[in-house]
Amino acid sequence: MCAWMRSGKLYLLFSLLFACSTVFLPAFANQKLITLVDKASIDLASIDPASTDSISSGSTSPNPSTILKAENGLQTLLINDQPQAVYIQGDDFSKPILLVLHGGPGFAMMPLLHQTNAELEKHFIVVNWDQRGAGLSFDISISEESLSLAQLVDDAHVLTSALKQTFQRDKIYLLAHSFGTVIAMYLLEQQPSDYYAYAGVGQIVSVVENEQLSYDFALEQAQSNAHVQAINELVAVGRSNEDGEYLDDAGYEVTAKWMAFFGGELVGKTDTGTIEETILSHHPYLNQQNKWLQGWQLSQALFYDDQVWEFDFRTDIPSVEVPIYFLMGRYDQAAPVTLVTDYYRLLHAPDKRLTWFEHSAHFPFYEQSDLFNRTLIQLFRQHVSY
Repeated sequence: MCAWMRSGKLYLLFSLLFACSTVFLPAFANQKLITLVDKASIDLASIDPASTDSISSGSTSPNPSTILKAENGLQTLLINDQPQAVYIQGDDFSKPILLVLHGGPGFAMMPLLHQTNAELEKHFIVVNWDQRGAGLSFDISISEESLSLAQLVDDAHVLTSALKQTFQRDKIYLLAHSFGTVIAMYLLEQQPSDYYAYAGVGQIVSVVENEQLSYDFALEQAQSNAHVQAINELVAVGRSNEDGEYLDDAGYEVTAKWMAFFGGELVGKTDTGTIEETILSHHPYLNQQNKWLQGWQLSQALFYDDQVWEFDFRTDIPSVEVPIYFLMGRYDQAAPVTLVTDYYRLLHAPDKRLTWFEHSAHFPFYEQSDLFNRTLIQLFRQHVSY
């Protein structure tokens, strides 16, 4: 568990949970080509003839139409032999594709952009993907041992290839948030020709330093506000070491709780409860809260992957071949802004920009949604004709 994945307030979700609802996927079935595509609800099955082949990185031409379920823009695809959910929204399927990588790990947020950033759907085919084991991609058969950063990167690459083939595109756009930015950076490094441009929100640079700086912020705020409980709890767990470890694993949750309490995730808020309520009270997560929480819990197994703790993009990926844009909340302490500033200064890219949202922390697309929409559209539209 890590401070920047909002563990501090997830206990609030338990009051929202209903009895577990299991999604039963129908057997594989060839589906006929459907020419009608509903506005704001695009089905992959309606664009490409279906196949019973699994989408996998081993396929020379991955077919994205292995559809286990398709309803109201929600697709269940077999990616690398694992059913995974994608949510496709857009007013016009001739527009460019925007693939969204959520954070966490396990903080799946399919409804959030649709509720707060619907303007993007006028300019892009917006594809939200619940990563392996997260959200509606959770399955009880998925073992903790099977989850790794490398696996998520490969799944994302396969999904990218599938979207390109289905919509007959040479490239797509990439938008990532928090932990999703880690996946995104490896995609840019390994498959730069797949992407027109990338926007990172709450960009992660180094998990170890991220944890330390989040702790430093929380303790400083606790001391300056003379908050005795916060001071006592933070001092008790101490600062994480050079490996990102606390003396007690409770340190991750303590740091996350107080970092959020002092506005490090949402400006003027002590937690992210409003975001979680929005996510869990709308389609397609409505009545799936228990599954969402199970996916979040399973996804924490990614922190057993050494790669998550060892990377530092300042040394590991000092250059990319794709235009890259960091869209950062000025008060973000879940992804401390000093790390992003350091990385931006040394990063080499065909085009790069660091844009600050002056009234936001970790969620500028939620906190300043209109400005975020305008900024992203303006940055991306220069790379392809709309």
